[in-house]
Amino acid sequence: MNGCSYIGQGVRRASARFRLAVYLWLILMVLALLAAAPVNSLIRNQLGQLYFPVKPLQPFELYLVDVFLTNQHFFSSFAGFLLSFLSLAVVLFVFLNAGLFGRMLTPDPVVTFREFLADGCRHFWRFLLSLLVFLPFLAIFFLLYRLLSAPLNLWSRQAVTEWPVIIASNLRMLLAILLWTAFKLFLDLARIIIVHERKKVIHAYAAALRFLRRNFLKLWGLYLLLGLGVVLVSFLLLLSVSFSGSATPAGLFFSILLAQLFIIFRLFARQAFIGLEYIYFLENRGNQG
Repeated sequence: MNGCSYIGQGVRRASARFRLAVYLWLILMVLALLAAAPVNSLIRNQLGQLYFPVKPLQPFELYLVDVFLTNQHFFSSFAGFLLSFLSLAVVLFVFLNAGLFGRMLTPDPVVTFREFLADGCRHFWRFLLSLLVFLPFLAIFFLLYRLLSAPLNLWSRQAVTEWPVIIASNLRMLLAILLWTAFKLFLDLARIIIVHERKKVIHAYAAALRFLRRNFLKLWGLYLLLGLGVVLVSFLLLLSVSFSGSATPAGLFFSILLAQLFIIFRLFARQAFIGLEYIYFLENRGNQG
């Protein structure tokens, strides 16, 4: 099977399960609303009494310093809330990923919300453990990035014009993206093996490493090719949002609608990546060396 066939089958598998993107979008919207309400209340209660003059006698940055110095209790309570919210978000996203992989890998294309939640519960603990096991690989990612970007850092520090600094900055960003896609592919493949072959987490990581030893370059190339298509479509959607305008109620509504469509598209793209990885794994799992 050629590369375009893998990508096409992955996209078709995601399209048949498009409801998953809608479910995820609704959950994320509810989560955002639940997070906005306490933050807004905290700000109003703690900082609502602040007064900023129309013509300030000192720079605005100094007023922010005053706010920080006189309202440190607010920032400590806000940091506590943020930490609690992030912890809850990690648990929730592990659950959502468990449900997403579970439904994407099922042979039945009919998706219901109850089955999605059931898969989230069924695979939650192994997905949480897979995230913890991934932490050492994440440390390797940062180490590789620092080593590979060191020549670029040296080049930019020795530059006498701004162009080497700009070029080095873009190359560092490209390097980070390429490295992250490789490590993300590894994590996805381990989770696919966890769900499809019902293996324990450590065994799934070992199987993923054996598979990638022989299939990494081709699968990574397909991943990047699909990613390029996602970036192009995302750019067009964001361009449409910027040109829609918000000076009128209709323009504002259209901008909000396009922004939500962009979020749904990115969630659908996540499905397409999983579909590509799964189809490629099924077709080549006998080729592990």
